[in-house]
Amino acid sequence: MPTYRSLLFGCGGRAPAHAQAYRELRNIELIGVCDRVEERREAFRQTYEVPAAYADYETALAELQPDIVHIVTCPGHRVWEIGAAAKAGVKAVIVEKPLAIKPGELAALDQIHAETGLKIITNCQRRYYPQFRDGVISEIVREKLGEVYCVRASTRGNTMGMGPHMMDLLLLFLGETPPEAVWAMAHTINEEDYQATHQAPESIFAQYWFPNGVRVFFDCSPDALGTPGETSFWMHLHFDFLGTKGRLYLTQNNGYWYQSEGMAVPIHGESSWDEQEPTGQRDFTQAVADWLDGGPPHLNRYELHRQAVLALLGAQKSVYEGTKVSLPCEFTDEEWLALRERLRGT
Repeated sequence: MPTYRSLLFGCGGRAPAHAQAYRELRNIELIGVCDRVEERREAFRQTYEVPAAYADYETALAELQPDIVHIVTCPGHRVWEIGAAAKAGVKAVIVEKPLAIKPGELAALDQIHAETGLKIITNCQRRYYPQFRDGVISEIVREKLGEVYCVRASTRGNTMGMGPHMMDLLLLFLGETPPEAVWAMAHTINEEDYQATHQAPESIFAQYWFPNGVRVFFDCSPDALGTPGETSFWMHLHFDFLGTKGRLYLTQNNGYWYQSEGMAVPIHGESSWDEQEPTGQRDFTQAVADWLDGGPPHLNRYELHRQAVLALLGAQKSVYEGTKVSLPCEFTDEEWLALRERLRGT
């Protein structure tokens, strides 16, 4: 079994979670970090005992020749970051969400993926929490609730903040089947702090039509219902599934329960960011090496996660058009920019 060499690009807030995962991996080693801020780069290198540190990404790629690159930067340059890795012969790229902000970015990544065969994995690591990885929640949705007809999904992060995580899990629960149509409304552009890089409408409420009559109400907004009792927007991730024979309630940091026809009391289970995140990130990262070794395809591979991005951008297309749109749809960067200009006045 080979040992894969990894480069971590970006030593900001999310980078420690990636570095800590390496302490329990079987056959991946972190050989370098890259960040343009010297003080941050050197502090990170020393803390995690990484052999090499670079200020320039392309230099790091050329000199280290890594097998895996973790892109842990703010979004906005994904095409260049992933394209440079592909050109350098990297085997797999792990990229923090969102995978793309603009429609044109996703189209460019489609081309890179098709032409190079680079394995692109989005860090929606919740798929590697046991209740999701092992199919527990998906099985409840599929087999315990009768015919699911309505889903509420709610988060207080914006469409490109927590939206990718929420849509990613939604698609997992619904069998990786993308929506057929969407009708959405939105207001406000916030260009401060986190929202300045995760560019999307500050508030968006979308109604998605999925196959077999499943209707999903998808809410990303500071005013969303979110998760009761939570304060940080990172912890707001909540689902309600309604079926003809039962109901499932799932919240990111407060467990889940479901009750079906004929059950006297509901069945409860664990869902906890606090408890499950470290092992979830570890298992997510290990699965990259396992895939490179010929093991199971990664649960967050490009072919799957791009469907989440398409669904999120489709909601913005609906806002732009002011009507229900069929999916997938054509949405241009020019339309994306025009929508932002319009929403700045709301």
